[in-house]
Amino acid sequence: MPPDLEALLQGHKTVAGRIRALAAAGVPRAQIARILGKRYQHVRNVLEEPGAGNTPVESALEGLAEGDARASVHDKPKTYRLQVRNGSVTLPPEVLEALGAGPNGLIIAELDGEFFKIISIPESVRRIQERLRPYWRPGVSIVDELIADRRREAADDDREYEQCQARNRKDD
Repeated sequence: MPPDLEALLQGHKTVAGRIRALAAAGVPRAQIARILGKRYQHVRNVLEEPGAGNTPVESALEGLAEGDARASVHDKPKTYRLQVRNGSVTLPPEVLEALGAGPNGLIIAELDGEFFKIISIPESVRRIQERLRPYWRPGVSIVDELIADRRREAADDDREYEQCQARNRKDD
């Protein structure tokens, strides 16, 4: 990040404060999103929020700034109370680390009745492999089988096309 932007952001404790400071400096929204590693929609929501300019940004209490995971830890170990803001949930850093995903990583989730389960990519791959295990044959590559199937289908399509062309020539 350029030093002038770092100086501009210095002292802003919240993500919203940083977004507003960059916008006030004339930085386009898309670039703000890239600089801060946030989605464009997040930047837009902060800037379009009613009364956004009326509240002093720096009035956030220490320890309660946006993205502070300590505020979401519940009284039971490894249980979190997460707040939904504009349809988004921010996961605490230790949860992202446990799932092997960084702040911009990828995780898998499944809805199971009233439970929403977040699953790491390695666990998701393991589950898929387990589901497909009955179809695996030792020494046979599924990829090679798929390619062979596609080549047979293409050859069948070519034969059908040639037969159709031959019929059309006969009819003329």
